[in-house]
This record gives sequence, structure tokens and C-alpha cells, in this order.
Amino acid sequence: MAFSVALVQIEPFGLDQSRNLEKGMERCREAKSLGADLIVFPELWNIGCTRCPMDAAGRQVWAASAIDRRSWYFVKFAALAKELGINIAITYLEAHLPKPRNSVSIIDGKGDVALNYSKVFICDFGQEELRKPDPNPQEIGCDFHCSPGDSFDVCVLTGAQDQVTVGAMICADREFPEPATQLMLNGAELIVVPNACAWDEIRSAGLRTRAFDNMVGIAMANYPGPHSGNSQAFTCVAWRNGKPQDTLLGRAALEEEILLVSFDVQAIREFRAAESWRMDYRRNGPQRRAPA
Repeated sequence: MAFSVALVQIEPFGLDQSRNLEKGMERCREAKSLGADLIVFPELWNIGCTRCPMDAAGRQVWAASAIDRRSWYFVKFAALAKELGINIAITYLEAHLPKPRNSVSIIDGKGDVALNYSKVFICDFGQEELRKPDPNPQEIGCDFHCSPGDSFDVCVLTGAQDQVTVGAMICADREFPEPATQLMLNGAELIVVPNACAWDEIRSAGLRTRAFDNMVGIAMANYPGPHSGNSQAFTCVAWRNGKPQDTLLGRAALEEEILLVSFDVQAIREFRAAESWRMDYRRNGPQRRAPA
């Protein structure tokens, strides 16, 4: 049984949330026509992943761009998910105190929020740089003015052919082993990764490894660009019938694109069953035995 994910690799309009909303909704309709069960946007789509400015006035405007589930932006996407009968993972700067959060909400085909996740491993480095008379913005983490999340929840989503248990990581989360492992332990079969950064083969290798290590599917949506792009997806099913197979399911180029990938959920489950000893290690740790 298949579960199809549309990775929306598109250019934003900065802080212009109205235009981002309009473009995002158009791409959702296109992804629905392609047969997607779940649509995933890149990181912080509502503000085009705009960094918080250094000046006080700029910071105020940026912080005012944070939204919650009652905002018109969110409500529009929820209504669209219900209209199309599709799951949509929207990303946004979420209103939160003392600082906003970098979040993704998965809205199900009924228009309800099935999962809300906020980036845990935020890029908040740069305190020393900020103390300088003329700090370099490039030396300050993109999440410096954000609060971290504190949980790795999962949800069950329904597609045209199957149901799947889904979790989420955001950008830098994937560079640490703990988030994917915790999501697997919480039952995730598929992990979606909204992203916004330069991309290279080391990061691709990291995604492939996270999928195999935790016996999950992984789907990453990035922004387009000459050093970015490469939205991609991996399965954990590294071999079938004793023969190795490529775990890469699909990979976008550098320009705008909707990449549709299909996960064989049953194959993932069968692979997990065959590799259950590895899952037991992850859950319980190796059983140490005293030497004879």
C-alpha cells in the first residue's frame, strides 16, 4: 500500500504572508491533482524563512509576523485541507512567549490539527557576536530569537490507500540523532522534514542514515536555489529478497518543483518486522551478559 508525499520546493515572497498564502494554496491544489496524500512545505513558509533583523524596529515587525491557529493564514489552510480532503504540513513562525517558535502543523483531511511540532534543536548560537559593536548577522543563528519546542509527538494520517504514523523534524533537527530516534520510539513510520538551508551530499547521507537507523521513511522539503533545492525522500528498506536496493525514492533539482514521492508503507512495516532485533536495541539497549 502506498502513501504519497508532495514536497513543495518553491520561492517565497519574504514577509508578505498574503502572497505566500496564495502561492502555497495554488501548489496544494496542484499537488492534490498529482495524487498526493500529504503536502509538505519548506521551513517557516509564512514568512519565507526571513531571518529576524538586527535592529529593534525590524525585530518588532518580524515578531509581529508570528501567527497561531486562529489567524486568517492558518484558518485558510485548514479550510483548504478540508475542501481537498488532503493532509497539509504548513510551516510558520508561531506566536509563543517569551519568544516565537519555529513550527509545523499537520492539518488532516477534515481540517483538524493532527500534529503540532516546534523545532527542538534550534540554531540559537551567536550570543558572543551580538555583544560586538557591529555584529555580523551571518554569525548569528537563524533561530536566535525563537523558543525551542519540547516534544516529539506523532499522529496517524489517512491517505487514499493506507494510514501511516507520522512525525516531524525541522531543518537542524535532522543533524542530530536524537529527534529521529525519539520519533521512531514514539511510533513514527514516516518523518517529514521542512527545511531551509544550503544542501550538500553530507546532509543527504545524514537523511539516508536517519531513515535506515530508525527504520522509517523520511521526506525533506527545501527552498529552491543554486546551493539549496534537492528536496528528497528515503525509505529504510535497504534490501528485498536478500538483494540490496537504493533507498532514495526521489530527489528534486535546484529550481522550483513539486516532487511527488510514494512510500510503500507495507514494505517499511515488513522491514521493521524483519529487523525487530534492531528496534529492540533502540528501545531497551543491548542485553549485557556476564562472561561464562
